[in-house]
Amino acid sequence: MPRNWLRPRFDYQPGAGENLFEITLAVPGFNDPLRAYTRSTSYTLDKVIWDGLRTSVTDTPVAVTVKALTLDSNGNVQLSVSEPAEASFVIAPVDAPGKIVYWALGNNVGSLKGFGIGEEGTEDVLVPAQVQARNPTTETCIGCHAATPDGEGVGFALGQGLYFDSIADIRTGSAGKVPPYVTSTALATIRALEGTPAYSPAHWKDGDRIAILSDTGDLHWIQLDGTAQGVLSRSGDGLMATEPTFSHDGKTIVYVSTSSIVQGRAAAGPADLYQVPYSAGAGGAATPVVGAATSSYTEYYPAFSPDDAFVAFTRIAGTGNVYSNTDAEVLVVPSTGGNAVRLAANDAPACQSRLVSPGLTNDWPRWSPDVGHANGKSYYWVTFSSMRSGPAQLYVTGLVVDAGGTITTFPALYLWNQPSTDSNHTPSWDDFQIPSITIN
Repeated sequence: MPRNWLRPRFDYQPGAGENLFEITLAVPGFNDPLRAYTRSTSYTLDKVIWDGLRTSVTDTPVAVTVKALTLDSNGNVQLSVSEPAEASFVIAPVDAPGKIVYWALGNNVGSLKGFGIGEEGTEDVLVPAQVQARNPTTETCIGCHAATPDGEGVGFALGQGLYFDSIADIRTGSAGKVPPYVTSTALATIRALEGTPAYSPAHWKDGDRIAILSDTGDLHWIQLDGTAQGVLSRSGDGLMATEPTFSHDGKTIVYVSTSSIVQGRAAAGPADLYQVPYSAGAGGAATPVVGAATSSYTEYYPAFSPDDAFVAFTRIAGTGNVYSNTDAEVLVVPSTGGNAVRLAANDAPACQSRLVSPGLTNDWPRWSPDVGHANGKSYYWVTFSSMRSGPAQLYVTGLVVDAGGTITTFPALYLWNQPSTDSNHTPSWDDFQIPSITIN
């Protein structure tokens, strides 16, 4: 887990009648373990203890043991102490940067909520009523979204049934306003297209603020702070293009090549990941991303890592409907092509043996905005949504790449600060300029 992660929370399932629990944390080299006792089936580590632990113990397994017994109303022991349940976790020597903004669906209304890593709550970032560039009658739900590279705004799908593109500021005092650099020509163009936009930091300065959108099967580029716009050539790919992701160096677009598009996204397989050069809007030869363009799978929802070394994506076997598909899993592949790596985070904890992936709707991976480096290793963080516990919820996982290029993936970390009764989808992880959350 990142060094700046939420206080660890331990959930456990009691046996019949068990009502007193002992949680033990042990660290190699420490003379004494920490022991906590509670009647609750969940225990969250004390903040002061967590702050001391996470800043002094990294790259070392912290062993966790839970035992239980049964007391009667008089405090007498009725059953002997249970067999221990055991697990462990490791604190990385680096933080996870940025903030996560996600699509929260509650009471059939979609809005954007967000939080910073380690913050123990969420906040409203943007609700439909705040959006100035919308039709108040038909556009009443915010959907998929992407951060503008300055973190001050989001481009997003807005509607109810039909989702057209829009853009809005998210800063305090300006939330919902059209950013001042967006021209009327650019706004009219993006408002006529469906889908989620893609941006690149390399094309985000005055005179070159570019959005990439797909709707009709073409990759449209639009200069948001001007009037220039066009369609990228994709020679070598005769299918339609959708769901673009724009490399951080501004040179390459990875997209989904498919014959089936609905509302600016892939509808069903077959679909593969392709890449095409941006070339100042000219495009060029489109080629498959090796490892993410296979005949056995449908690949979609691509996202470049912050250093452009990898592309994360969602995959299902065969050619079924891709939207919220229960068999979806998350993988990563080198952006230059190679073997796709299935993330260990697709799997539920071993104690939840009835939950098996494929079958948990692991979907929509997005990277943290920077890579951490320590002890000759590179630390990447990925967030995604999963329905393993009921409604869609957000999870985070780590990837560690050693000096030889070997990738190690890890189980998922549940973000317990999110409302568990909402359906939380399509996270975006960036340097969002939203207020920090403080809970006393």
